[in-house]
Amino acid sequence: MTNRGENLTAAVVYESMFGNCEKVARQIAAGMATGVPVKVVDVADAVADPSLLDDVDLVVAGGPTHSMSMSRPGTRAEAVQRSGGTVPARNVGLREWCVALPDHAEGTGPRWVTTFDTRTALGRAIPSSASRAAARIITRKGYEMLVPLKSFLVEDAAGPLVDGHMEQAYVWGESIAAALRAKAPLTV
Repeated sequence: MTNRGENLTAAVVYESMFGNCEKVARQIAAGMATGVPVKVVDVADAVADPSLLDDVDLVVAGGPTHSMSMSRPGTRAEAVQRSGGTVPARNVGLREWCVALPDHAEGTGPRWVTTFDTRTALGRAIPSSASRAAARIITRKGYEMLVPLKSFLVEDAAGPLVDGHMEQAYVWGESIAAALRAKAPLTV
């Protein structure tokens, strides 16, 4: 009997301000878990302890779109202020993780990546996003995009997710796991 990709592992790294990206990340991971072992890691934990990703073959990284890109300290502070203090302050986000990610040539950590973001439904026509910005940084560091990036829509910054987008996240997770397994060598 031959199997493809039995020893592959993955992680979903996320930044979330209002909880929408975390919900999407967990749904993506649930879909991926149908094909590969996967762990879910808050981006702050991944920045604090990069070794959390040393044993994975793929990282799916995502965060909210702020001002057509990844969040910055100022946009995160603005989100906290807009929430009336109900959103906890974050010192790091997806941008800081991408910048801190070592070049793939250093030989540790994942080989493949893909990115996702949340954005407001009103911003669906905006040409740039957190996932695009993250993908640019990560691929310049030598990582290979496994599948095209994906955006998930929220009604407004605080949510909720647009109907059907949680289901889309699960299905996208399944497709990511299938793509990863297809990249793995056959074992007997």
